[in-house]
Amino acid sequence: MPEPRHWYLFMYDVTEPKRLRAAHKILTQWGKPVQYSVFRTRCTARELERLRFELAEVLTQDDRLMVVRLCDNCAARVSLSGEPLASFELDTPGFHLV
Repeated sequence: MPEPRHWYLFMYDVTEPKRLRAAHKILTQWGKPVQYSVFRTRCTARELERLRFELAEVLTQDDRLMVVRLCDNCAARVSLSGEPLASFELDTPGFHLV
């Protein structure tokens, strides 16, 4: 039986432009932007740990990262005002762990 996938919101505040670009690049590989510093991704617990590890290599104590898990029911009730950057459809991730 495959590991279950869950929705996660990643919100970050990075103080230095070089680290900001690096964090944005990592999150772009794993998910899709919802807002400028907010990304959503759907991943397993193992993939979540891998993503958090990649971000930990870039971010410092001066930076902030918040990760929020959304159940499928909660993700279905997300509402956005204005044109969304990415919807919460059940798409496959843009990466594969080997």
